[in-house]
Amino acid sequence: MTASRAARGLVLLLALALLLPAVSADYTGTTLAVVDRGQVTGDLVLTQGDSRYSGEIPPGGSYSVTFPVSLPNGGTIRSASAYLFWSWSHSGSEGVPASVEATAGDAVLSPIRTYTDRKGSPPYDYPSGLFVYDVSGAARPGEPLTLTVANDSMDAGIAFSGAVLVLTYDGGSGGTVRYWVVEGSDMIYATGDVTADAATTRIVIEDVPALPAGGSATLQGVVPGGNKGKNTLFVNDHAIPALFDGKPYPDLAINSTAVGPHLVVGKNTIAIRDEGDYMVPGVFVLTLRDVGGVLPSATTQEAPSCGLIALLAAIPVAFLARRSGRPPR
Repeated sequence: MTASRAARGLVLLLALALLLPAVSADYTGTTLAVVDRGQVTGDLVLTQGDSRYSGEIPPGGSYSVTFPVSLPNGGTIRSASAYLFWSWSHSGSEGVPASVEATAGDAVLSPIRTYTDRKGSPPYDYPSGLFVYDVSGAARPGEPLTLTVANDSMDAGIAFSGAVLVLTYDGGSGGTVRYWVVEGSDMIYATGDVTADAATTRIVIEDVPALPAGGSATLQGVVPGGNKGKNTLFVNDHAIPALFDGKPYPDLAINSTAVGPHLVVGKNTIAIRDEGDYMVPGVFVLTLRDVGGVLPSATTQEAPSCGLIALLAAIPVAFLARRSGRPPR
């Protein structure tokens, strides 16, 4: 082989390498952000109502979820947000962005935040995502709240993994509840050359105060997928295996875990590691409760690293023969 032919061959290999997507474009995790934090003198409630998997919704079709709005006597709604998890949005064999119209009661809703993730390679790269709606004006204590969404696309089908309502209120208990809400859409799947450490979603929550005697701390997570129990939640350096196991139903895993002993004052790191499950971490809520008292302010102590390493090597994705979301059943 002549030097010129060898040089041309090297250029061709480099060009092909540039066409290969990096592993970070596939089922590796990213960081979800805290989008809301606050304090109430009542409580925070997360409920899935009668949420269930929709199957494929054709153009013009609709899907509804009804949530109870139960408050104690004297309770006043501070905020109410509805979270709609979607997947499998496609026109023919091509993945496309979701297009929906949403209502709650008589109110027409526009999402206040949207998140989309799309990983894999055709034909296994249909997008998934999350719509967040402010339903504070539609929620009434003691009255069910129904979120209805219609597929507004001309030619694309879509599926909904489910929906949840997160509601905060003042009054009723007289206790202090501090909360942090984390949102996003992050497809993670440890398969082939994608390691479990790479298929990890991370969350950083700052300014966590000391938990007083008698107080409690709870982490609630909502994860489309996560139905095999092949996953681990890390709260700082504490590992909790098999937390998401397809409950309340296989398409939407919801879990509430006491995490008080594992928190530190100041900065805390939370990680959700896929170990062959396929998950789309979406919403996490950390709440600190001190019934009848006041939570102290945070200091600047930091938690130790959780020790999880994200691998960023470039690899082909032909082996990732996993759909980005469940197919219609």
